[in-house]
Amino acid sequence: MWGRVVEIMTAVWLAVSPFVFGVQDNGTLLWADIGIASLIWLFSGLSYWRPTRHAHLLILLVSAGLVLWGRFAEIPPTPAHQNHIVVGLFLMMIAVIPNQASLPPQAWRHGESQA
Repeated sequence: MWGRVVEIMTAVWLAVSPFVFGVQDNGTLLWADIGIASLIWLFSGLSYWRPTRHAHLLILLVSAGLVLWGRFAEIPPTPAHQNHIVVGLFLMMIAVIPNQASLPPQAWRHGESQA
């Protein structure tokens, strides 16, 4: 589940980034970043629960919106919006990693032979 941990860490970065880029005075940008970070955190956290183990795939939609918003909000994109693009692309790469990616195949975990 290391992919989900990376998603949660990225959500923390997204929530803190308005203060890093000095745009905390822009209420829309600040609350949008906090809201999007909360969604990422929620979907990553839900992936730990078996009935919603595929919830992290919803991050693909959130990150696509983040990339589009970062690209087309202002032309040329400001550093805060460039951050949205990079974070969105990064989350797209991480969101497709399965929850059990670091474990051996299912058959090996149960001691079955492959003969």
